[in-house]
Amino acid sequence: MTESPATPSVSAPRRSGRERKHVESIYDEAAKHEEILRSASPKKQPGSAAGSGNKRGSGKRKAEDDDSDNESNDDDVPSEDEQSAHSSSEEESDDDSDDDDEFETAGKKTTPKRATPANKGKGGAKRKKTLIKTGRSPGPRSATKKRAAKKGAAKGTRSKGTAKSAAQRGAHQALASLAKNVLPAGETPGLSSLVAGLLHSYRPTKENVEMGDVPALSEYTPNLVALARKVIEVHNDHPNKAQLALLNLLFRSVGGSHETDLSLGNGSGKSKSKSAKRGAGDGSDSEMEDEEAMETDAEDEDEEVHLNEMDTDEWARVVTDLVDDMRHMPATQILMCADPLGAVHQAHEQTEKEKRSKGGGNDENMDIDAEESKKHASVGAMEYRKIYKEFWYILGHVALTDGGMATTSSSEFESQSEEADAAKEGMGDSTPIVRLDAELVKNIILRIIELSPVGQPDVRSAATLAALSISHAVLDQSALLVKKLDVATRQYAAAKKSKSPGKEGAKAEALKVRMESLKRSVEDLEEVVMGPVVQGLFVHRYRDSNEYIRAMCIESLSRFSLQRPDLFLTDKYLKYFGWMMHDKNPHVRCAAMHGLLQPFKAVHETTEGKARSVGDENLMIEKIDLSTLEHVVAKFLPRIADSVMDPVGQVQELAMSLMLVLLKGGFLDDVSEDKLWDRTNQRCLAADAPATVQKDALYFILDQLEAFDDGGENEKAAPNERKRAQQLDAIASYAAHTLTNGPVPIDKIQVKVADLLVKSLREMPEHRGLVTDWSAMLRAIKEDNAAATAHHVTAGDRANVAKQRVLVRMLACAAREEVGSVADAEFLHRGTDADAVEMTSTSKPAGKGKKAPSMGREHENLSIALLKALPNLLIQFKGDLAIIPELASLPRFLIPTVFSLPQRKQDYMSLIKNLGEIYLSSSDDRILDNTARSLVSLCNGDHARVAESKAQLRKVVVELRDRVVELMSSDDSTIATSAVSVDPESDFASVRSKRRSSTKKKTPASSIGLSSPASDKTSLTDEGSVPDADSEYSIFLNLKRLKILSKKCDLSVFFEDRNNVNQLELLCNFVTDGLKGRLRSCKPVDLRINTDEETTVHKLIDSPEVLGAVGKSVGEGLEFLLCVIGWFTHSVQVSENLVAEDDDLIDNAMEDDEDDNSVEDHVVLRLRIRLLSTLELCFAQYILSGDDHGDDETSVAQHSEEQHSFSDFVQLAAGKVTSDLRTLFPKEYADAASPILRSFALQEDGRLIGAYVRFLDSKEHLLRENDIAASSAERKMSQSLLYPMGRAVATNWTNGNRREAGVFLRHIGASGPTASDIVSTTSRQMKKIDPVRMLESQMASLRQSYENWVDDTPELESDFPSEDEMAEFESAEKTHKEQFAKLEHRASQFSQTLGVFGRLSNKKLGPALNGFIREGVRFSFSNLDNNGEDTLVLGSRLSFLLLLSKYASWAKKDRKHKAEIQEYVDELEAEMRGHEEFEEVHADDLESLVAFRHIVGLKPLPMPKSGASVASARSGASVMSARSGASVM
Repeated sequence: MTESPATPSVSAPRRSGRERKHVESIYDEAAKHEEILRSASPKKQPGSAAGSGNKRGSGKRKAEDDDSDNESNDDDVPSEDEQSAHSSSEEESDDDSDDDDEFETAGKKTTPKRATPANKGKGGAKRKKTLIKTGRSPGPRSATKKRAAKKGAAKGTRSKGTAKSAAQRGAHQALASLAKNVLPAGETPGLSSLVAGLLHSYRPTKENVEMGDVPALSEYTPNLVALARKVIEVHNDHPNKAQLALLNLLFRSVGGSHETDLSLGNGSGKSKSKSAKRGAGDGSDSEMEDEEAMETDAEDEDEEVHLNEMDTDEWARVVTDLVDDMRHMPATQILMCADPLGAVHQAHEQTEKEKRSKGGGNDENMDIDAEESKKHASVGAMEYRKIYKEFWYILGHVALTDGGMATTSSSEFESQSEEADAAKEGMGDSTPIVRLDAELVKNIILRIIELSPVGQPDVRSAATLAALSISHAVLDQSALLVKKLDVATRQYAAAKKSKSPGKEGAKAEALKVRMESLKRSVEDLEEVVMGPVVQGLFVHRYRDSNEYIRAMCIESLSRFSLQRPDLFLTDKYLKYFGWMMHDKNPHVRCAAMHGLLQPFKAVHETTEGKARSVGDENLMIEKIDLSTLEHVVAKFLPRIADSVMDPVGQVQELAMSLMLVLLKGGFLDDVSEDKLWDRTNQRCLAADAPATVQKDALYFILDQLEAFDDGGENEKAAPNERKRAQQLDAIASYAAHTLTNGPVPIDKIQVKVADLLVKSLREMPEHRGLVTDWSAMLRAIKEDNAAATAHHVTAGDRANVAKQRVLVRMLACAAREEVGSVADAEFLHRGTDADAVEMTSTSKPAGKGKKAPSMGREHENLSIALLKALPNLLIQFKGDLAIIPELASLPRFLIPTVFSLPQRKQDYMSLIKNLGEIYLSSSDDRILDNTARSLVSLCNGDHARVAESKAQLRKVVVELRDRVVELMSSDDSTIATSAVSVDPESDFASVRSKRRSSTKKKTPASSIGLSSPASDKTSLTDEGSVPDADSEYSIFLNLKRLKILSKKCDLSVFFEDRNNVNQLELLCNFVTDGLKGRLRSCKPVDLRINTDEETTVHKLIDSPEVLGAVGKSVGEGLEFLLCVIGWFTHSVQVSENLVAEDDDLIDNAMEDDEDDNSVEDHVVLRLRIRLLSTLELCFAQYILSGDDHGDDETSVAQHSEEQHSFSDFVQLAAGKVTSDLRTLFPKEYADAASPILRSFALQEDGRLIGAYVRFLDSKEHLLRENDIAASSAERKMSQSLLYPMGRAVATNWTNGNRREAGVFLRHIGASGPTASDIVSTTSRQMKKIDPVRMLESQMASLRQSYENWVDDTPELESDFPSEDEMAEFESAEKTHKEQFAKLEHRASQFSQTLGVFGRLSNKKLGPALNGFIREGVRFSFSNLDNNGEDTLVLGSRLSFLLLLSKYASWAKKDRKHKAEIQEYVDELEAEMRGHEEFEEVHADDLESLVAFRHIVGLKPLPMPKSGASVASARSGASVMSARSGASVM
């Protein structure tokens, strides 16, 4: 560190034992303004104190100057103490027993014992206490008490019946905790410790406090008034001592310790500025000077520091000591910093900024009200900041009225009648002439402002906040005087008129004197603010490098504009708001927007007659002229409009509110820029905008629509249905015009944003009726007027279609929101799978936390209106895929009681009929799902139309069954192969007869899904037949419709069993037979072409359309069969009262032998067998690659891309259903007490598991390394492949398949983030169920992957390779090494899943780890292949020990196990060294053994004296040698 030549400094030992570091002055700029700022003072004031630019937490002190105003890199770096305090919380006080120190109101001074560094923050080992009377702190007061407080005294006691609120108790506890941690033992409130007075201000006062005209801003006001009066009393006699006390308050507030206090003299201060005493020398660092300084410390402690005598160097050292203490102070003990949420939050934000900057993110435009950010806010620091700000405001108020130069004189002429005249003039006040001590306030402000250029932002913030708070008090007093001056002026004018010209009476003369006195007082106060505060502080700090200081200055300027609009509501100061709207930090942008919005808001509230809050009584709102904002609005309007799309939500809200008031105030009447209007209007349809912005943007639009103009109508009268329909049409027209603006296809428009319009309208009290007047909404839909813009320009046909869709979407959303607000959640989501319910509704429940019953009057009106209109609407919009899903969802929201109304029967019957027709003719998933849910919900309940609903649903089910049977029947063999005989009079026989008759007449299909597919084209098994893609697609559609219905309800209730034949089972058999036939026809054959065989390529279906349709049919058919089996299983469990719990499982094997009542023939078992055989055929679609044949003489023809896609599709579908089937019938059922449950256990799943593992291996290349920002397709692939296996493995883990688990677990690290999350989550569940088995599966995974890695060892094919062959070999070896590194990473991840912080998460893992390590060691030394033959090179598996070493941290924990491992490894190594082939062991493999011993901590085996030589390592060889052991040239 170099020393500034202009500011020499010395280095001397400090009392804390730390050595001072060199600094240079940063007060150069302040020194230039010294004469201007303190021109009124006769004595020379200290011009510029040097401050340290030290960053809290940096290892060195850096000299800074006032250029920090324009720098943006002045943010503090948190220290280690602060970083460690991020997650810490404030210590809460156990009780209030140690918080009862007496509040000092007299001049008593004490010299408390200084707390040593060891006990700092704890109050010392022994704390002296002074007992006082206890009581409750002041609480909220009534308006009468507030008025009384202004005139009389306020006492800090409360009535016994008033209790503290939870927020107050929390704040008091936080302040008590801060006081306990920050204040040394014995430090009590008073002049010597103002910080203690602020921390204890929540306590009740011991004596009455004369409040005077100080407003009761909070419960802390009485104590703060007493403290401020004490400071001013001392200041009148000893200004230096009072200013020392104020500086000490500032120092202690920002993190300074008791050692940094400036001595007040008389033993009250702990130290004189050490730097001040040492600064008189010549800057030498001799030991003699150090000793002399230390010897005079005791004398210095009692000597008062004289601020006027301190030069720049002394001030620099004072601030240096302060910043040094701040750096070592824990964040939890810092009372106030630049961040309003506290030092802990500031340190956390700094850390997050660094993380975001490293990740390339934006560290500025983050939501400032994010919940995650508020978690680190300190309640105590926030409350102290509030007290600190209020204290300086009260200090400024008291200084003006109680200063030495303040006087009050009464005029002799004033009488009661004159007071009454004054009251009539509007003031009601004729107070005596008051002379305020503006000079005293100016001196205090100048003293505080001296610290504002300090490089440390927390010090700057505290000084700026103090000076601005005082200035607010000054402006409040000036506003009061201005109002009195206005009254005196009017009285003077009236008095002059009452007298003859040239003859002024005594009253007029007195009023003139009074006016002049008031003018002088106002000018003096204005000079205090306009000079030192505005010119000396604001113009520098509003562009400070710290965002919180910039925001603080703009917020104060906003307050100035309300206090004195005649001074500050002008272009000269309004421009600052416009400039700071471009600030890079959202805090500052918010403050700027709020500053421009405040005048409008204040005028509006005053016009509405809203009462002002405490402290705002003197605001001169009546003098606000909004026209003065025209220039600044015109200049910065583009920036305001851009801010409605700001990255931060709170900035958007303020900008949108500002645009709205500008529109209503007429400021936008002359604006013709379309982009500006569109940018603002479209925020109502922006899904990413906050709800408040959406609502205000809709207000902005409604103000432009002619339909919402009053037109002279009665505003209080409710709009009629026609008017509301027109208004809804206008809103929908605007939305349609916006959505269709541009080359957007009509089917791609985002109609769902209409939901935002409904939610916004519901939040508008005056427009909520638009979305609850169902007649008006239905009328707007039926009228179908042409969509028009706001300027009555027809938008076009596309906009007309979009408008209708918007209106219907609004109707559906309004019904859903209204039902959600009046009905309970059970009614809203009845008939819906609990896993599929998304609780996303923003509607608020009625009442206090509980929703009202669904049988409300509003709900009934909604149901009647919809029931009357829905049948016709379903027909009207039957072909619109965007509207029908919304209409089909509405019947679920109808109240069941209206169905029973006789006059609504015809409407109900039309409704269910139309729903059935829509379901049978639709193919869209959303339409089918919503329609199915509505049909099923109408069949539930006890209303009078349940029978009709079930009959209609049965018609739909039967129609779908008939279609499937007809489409899938190629010949009589289809039904003949069914396991159940067909009754000649059954439904299937009738369908078959119809099919036979229809084959005689081949008519073209009329429509997909409704045509008769009975033709010879439907057979896929007949030789030479041509598959019909349309018929196969129809099969897919009808199977999908059956599947969706089977997920919503039990279809068996719609099938009547005849002759003990289950008709639903018969349908399932028919479907499985049809699927099997198609799978056999599509099964990929071995396309090998040999001389002795004929090609079979022509027998393979290769039509893309047919393969796609068949694949979809297989997927839907499998899920349909699974759903039916699930419903049958559920029926059995309910009827037999079977619940698989722990008590149902048999622990004694004898009981299992005694129960011979096994169930072998059951509908569930029969259907499951058929489903399993179908699944096996699906996995049989696997297409072998060339490497799978193992026959060099066989040439394999390539399958088409469509055939590969078909194979993958059906295997994925089969894998999902297999997983669900294994989850539905876990192997644990084999131990159940019930014979039926035991028979349900799925034991024969080995082939399915093996087939899916084979398929997963073939697709493993699709799960390789993916970026963090993986595409949706990659994430979908990971989910499709791994989710099914993970569910099955976790469900059956007690009897799980280790090979399957091993294959699954190897995707924990190298298959992308999605795959890693799936495997990690599943492994945690596996560990909970059976941790030992999970450890075994990890070994299986590592061994299998290791063997595959060994098999892929690259080798040279010739002894004399060419350069190209060597380059290819080296590239392959590099890839091989990278694969081994991934294996090591996987082993590390496996090891980390066993526990955290060095502790195993399960006690069973300890003994199992010993066996795990031993098995791994055995495998590493073994040279036997899987068949038990000695075919491997000796030591070729030793590199596996490197994978095993990742578990070394667990192996070292148990000394006994470690000794056993040592003995076992020594034994195997000795055996290997004694082998006759030991010379062939490669050096790389032996190095792996040495590394394993070193990592685990095993002693090396003593080398034999005549040991065998070891073959040298091959040049460029991989970690492990190849199995062949061939040498490489």
